[in-house]
Amino acid sequence: MEGDDYMKRLLVYGIALSMTVSLLGCTPSENKIAEAEKQIEEVEVDEENLDEVRSLVEDFGGKLQSVSLLAPEDILKESMEGNYGQLVSQDLIEKWLEDPENAPGRLVSSPWPDRIEILAIDKLAEGKYGVEGEIVEITSNEDEEGIGRPITLTVENIDGNWLISDVILGEYNE
Repeated sequence: MEGDDYMKRLLVYGIALSMTVSLLGCTPSENKIAEAEKQIEEVEVDEENLDEVRSLVEDFGGKLQSVSLLAPEDILKESMEGNYGQLVSQDLIEKWLEDPENAPGRLVSSPWPDRIEILAIDKLAEGKYGVEGEIVEITSNEDEEGIGRPITLTVENIDGNWLISDVILGEYNE
């Protein structure tokens, strides 16, 4: 009997030991925990960045009506720097000043750009997002529907500030 008892205990200890080893394999290692925490942090940072990018584009859209693209060069420069200066890279402002017809802003008294409706935001790289949207232009006639114009913006974190670094304007929608 003693031999049977010994064998039973040995078998029980063996099963307990194998269960302990297998359970240890199921618990996450410190590396796995750190990796999961990093992924959660990256998602939170991306959400924070998306909020900042969205806010920047909406602020920019609200300034479009304040920049008359047909103004004399000195007034246009002052208007762009005053309205877009905190939202757009200096290189982009200089590009628009050289070619105001391809800059976003107000061309005529009516219709005028009211806002940018954001359709999609995509992460292009670390600290760089692409934004697809539509400039909605309105008139003083409330019965008239707004006119749309596609816009694609590149938003980058430049020296710790989110700025629009490139804009592509599409043709007006019918």
